Amino acid sequence: MAESEETSAVDSPRPPGAGDDIAALGAAVSEGEGAHLIRVARELGSDTAARVQRLERQLDDPDELSRSRAAIALGDLNDRNAIAVLRGLLESDDPDAWALGVTGLRQSRERPGWLCLESVARAQIPALGQADSRANWAASTRLLMMGRTKTMDRLFRAADGHSRSIPASAAIAFVHAAMASLDDREREVMELRLGVRDGRAATPEQVAETLGADEDLVRSLESDAWVRIQSPRPYTAIAGRGR
Repeated sequence: MAESEETSAVDSPRPPGAGDDIAALGAAVSEGEGAHLIRVARELGSDTAARVQRLERQLDDPDELSRSRAAIALGDLNDRNAIAVLRGLLESDDPDAWALGVTGLRQSRERPGWLCLESVARAQIPALGQADSRANWAASTRLLMMGRTKTMDRLFRAADGHSRSIPASAAIAFVHAAMASLDDREREVMELRLGVRDGRAATPEQVAETLGADEDLVRSLESDAWVRIQSPRPYTAIAGRGR
């Protein structure tokens, strides 16, 4: 019977030094292709897990820039363990950790990172409707630090009390927190535009007439306010105004 190609490759004489080369290849010579690929994948996975652990330790670095770089690197990994670390930061009781969680999750360009961000945003809705002012404040501040999410859009739409899934009390609490985080002139315009004061939303023309201001200025202030609300912000930019 003729030898198989695999058998002849192993049994045929080797040139000087070939044994050292084969030994250097390690287990890959004797493995089948499928087993080799599985082993490599496991090794790579192990390396990713070790990197997540190193970055998680770096999040405790005294240097703020080092912590921020660690959060960004975790987001870049798009690994479920890395996403879990970032989620833990955002769900903690530490506002500084919230900022790191937002930085990392928004750095992620893959679906798991964005789904996690949206999931944490939705989880804030029950706390917004509570009478507990600390829980209410923490939920609204997290949402504002996160920037625009679908949940934020839904909260603004639900403030008129016509949402079946979001209590009006939760939506109104968030809208008030968002208004409090604005500059005085932006807040004045937005409260009139959204009907925060009396429940009746005003047009830009009506706002301009009420404030005795130019309509173009009113529109510009409204545009600036939406950009501010929908952009991720540091804790100090929100808490310094809204608390």
